[in-house]
Amino acid sequence: MGSTSKKKKKAPLSLGRKIVLVICMIVFLGSSGVLLDYYINGAREQSALSDLSNMKQQGQDLETEKGTVIAEYAELYKKNNDIIGWITVEDTKIDYPVMQTQDDPEFYLHRSFDKEYAASGTPFMDAASDIFIPTSNFLIYGHNMKNGTMFHDLLKYDDEEFYQEHKTFKFDTIYKGGQGEYQVIAAGYTRIYPKDSTKFKYYQYAGITSEVDFDDYVRGVKALSAYDTGVTAEYGDQLVTLSTCAYHVEEGRFFVVGKRVE
Repeated sequence: MGSTSKKKKKAPLSLGRKIVLVICMIVFLGSSGVLLDYYINGAREQSALSDLSNMKQQGQDLETEKGTVIAEYAELYKKNNDIIGWITVEDTKIDYPVMQTQDDPEFYLHRSFDKEYAASGTPFMDAASDIFIPTSNFLIYGHNMKNGTMFHDLLKYDDEEFYQEHKTFKFDTIYKGGQGEYQVIAAGYTRIYPKDSTKFKYYQYAGITSEVDFDDYVRGVKALSAYDTGVTAEYGDQLVTLSTCAYHVEEGRFFVVGKRVE
């Protein structure tokens, strides 16, 4: 004795549900396209900067009105004389030129070395820092790109184990006598505070020219550091501060401070 059953036919989608489905597909495809475009452009911008590294050490010392540009950076200077240095952190993607335009401080926020639009920008030095005076602190900004480029890898310094294996980084100015290795003294998270806040604001110390400000700065960044490096600095030391965005809080920032090793 058997029994028979008929499969129920699926009810056709209503017009409203079809419209919602189409909209969802459009949004998904649009988002995927934007994301793909972001990574493609990021890879292109990173490749262009990597090509600049190959231009180093091609040439001879170049005499300029500001000083002698060493051979390693002479061709880059000829290509764009806004370059003032080069920053390198071993075992990261950080291996980039550093730009400065004091008359338009954030010019390279979203521009490539060739001055074309680039979402990732190019690392640049705060206008208040000056390699020719010099000030006691060179403050350098770079984007924290989700594709891992620019200063994204700075956040690795939140891990003390990474710090133990990378206690120094290199920052060269392009001019003779400006090449140096920097020993990390502090690294940590903070944020941009309202102007009326009394909180320590590391980003206001780009132009340190006094012992009082220097001591305040070192004390402030050491207090914010994720761990005690056991290393400090004294007035007369040259500092470099690397700064990038962080997303732990609104207007979050991450910084790494190093002092020049003589």
